[in-house]
Amino acid sequence: MPIKEFADFILGSIAALFPVIDPIGSVPIFLVLTAGVPESLRRIYARRIALNVIFLLVGFLLVGGTLLRFFGVSLEVVRIAGGIVVFHAAWNTMNAESKVSELENRDATDKAEHHKDISFMPMTIPLLSGPGAIAVALGLAAEASQGTQGIETARNLLAIATAICLIGLIIYVAMRSSTLLLKVLGAGGIQALSRLLGLFVMAIGVQLILNGLGDWIESLNL
Repeated sequence: MPIKEFADFILGSIAALFPVIDPIGSVPIFLVLTAGVPESLRRIYARRIALNVIFLLVGFLLVGGTLLRFFGVSLEVVRIAGGIVVFHAAWNTMNAESKVSELENRDATDKAEHHKDISFMPMTIPLLSGPGAIAVALGLAAEASQGTQGIETARNLLAIATAICLIGLIIYVAMRSSTLLLKVLGAGGIQALSRLLGLFVMAIGVQLILNGLGDWIESLNL
């Protein structure tokens, strides 16, 4: 039955993408990178991140493989570049002075002017929809068209896109819920969390770089 197959493809796509994107595990990192950011701006970031992930992965689902081949860019290079971005963001977080107390005394408009938008880099790329998620999306696209034609292929691609949208919704809810953790920990707790998890985020960046280098060396068949 087409409806059952459609639902199975959605569930299978979620099962493949969810562990790679890991929206729940990214909540502490989101808090670290938005330390001192007002709640209204954090909500905006949460919405932007969810939409960015959806548009990016759906875009790669449809035309990603063609674009990478056209520009001669490999996933290994994307992974290395993403690792550098994550490392840089974590380094800045660990060495930044605490501005939480200062920002709490300003209005939201003034606060927004003092924060760099982290919704695309590094939250969307490479933390949530990094090379791993892109690779999975490309693999699902190949699976959707394997042994199928016309309407059936389009239906499978629609199922994958639906799964990506559902994961985007989970990302939005998870990021919005981060404010509850902020209220529990307070300004001092968030600053301590920033210092503690900054090293962890840096390690993620280094691991991405090493993974990219390892895959690149392996692709050389030396």
